[in-house]
Amino acid sequence: MPRSYNLGRRATPKAETRARIVAAALEIYRDRGLGAASNLAIAQTADVAPATVRNHFPQQDDLARATFDAMLAELRIPTAAIFDGLGGIRERIERLARELAAFYERSQPWWRVYEREPELIRAWGGGVDRYYADVERLMLAALGELSSDERSMAVVASFIGPPAFFALEERGFNSDEAVELTLELVLPWLERRRDELAP
Repeated sequence: MPRSYNLGRRATPKAETRARIVAAALEIYRDRGLGAASNLAIAQTADVAPATVRNHFPQQDDLARATFDAMLAELRIPTAAIFDGLGGIRERIERLARELAAFYERSQPWWRVYEREPELIRAWGGGVDRYYADVERLMLAALGELSSDERSMAVVASFIGPPAFFALEERGFNSDEAVELTLELVLPWLERRRDELAP
């Protein structure tokens, strides 16, 4: 008598195996770099056969994109919901700076990988572009009435973006101090700009 087949029971182990492969690839990218992320190394780290990796991710780009998506999910990039209930530009910019600083803190190990291995940008396909687009949408939402002003966007992107944040940390500022200094510089400028552009 043939055994009964239950797709639900089979789908769960398949999803778990896929998640283990993605986690293994993330670990290797972070700790040893893209060059060390061979199919065999990923399979050994995930405790699966190399053919299992190829079965789940027939193209190397498929695995790279899945790992990038998993990394962003793990890091919890802020969404526009952070501005819910906030009124003026001052409140929104303060929330943006604090939320992005917390995000940058969570993502610091990956920022170092990104700096060390620019070829990851190619491996991750459009994922990095999507990340920057998400951050830019947050900045535009924070700017509100100034969102169409290119100078305001340039100031926010330059001072509240990752390079400025990490540069301040390298100079000895902790996360809160970096945010406070950024806000001291950016908020008065934005408020003057808003007043200049007011009809």
